[in-house]
Amino acid sequence: NALPTTVVQNRARHILLRTGPQMSEATAAARLEDYRRRVLRGLDDFAALAREHSQDGSAKQGGDLGWASPGRYVPEFEEVLARLEPGGVSEPVVTRFGVHLIQLQERREARLTPREQRDMVRDTVRERKFEEAYASWAQELRARAYVEYRDAPTE
Repeated sequence: NALPTTVVQNRARHILLRTGPQMSEATAAARLEDYRRRVLRGLDDFAALAREHSQDGSAKQGGDLGWASPGRYVPEFEEVLARLEPGGVSEPVVTRFGVHLIQLQERREARLTPREQRDMVRDTVRERKFEEAYASWAQELRARAYVEYRDAPTE
């Protein structure tokens, strides 16, 4: 099969609220839901809210995360991003970093450089080898397992 020559990239921004003793997941999600309503009603600008409230390094850029190829973000974030239409704002999304509000700004198809193609193939091969090694290990483990059936002790 041929090497992929293009990849769909997303340009997104987000507002991240970190959870912990100071802020529960529920509180963060409620606050982000309020921001979402305000953005969708045109009462607030997403970038302005991100600059003011986001608790990560992207805050200064209005939450802008730049262009990203698939696999750059944690799976929960990627799944939601993939379902959004440009301009769309997600419901609050929980990841290991905290709770996010995501806005997809643009989507494009980008040509992969030869190096990116090689990296993609290398990752695929590494994943396949890992899966084969795991399957082999699990099969070996099952083969070595010893189960002894005993009758219940009689009185």
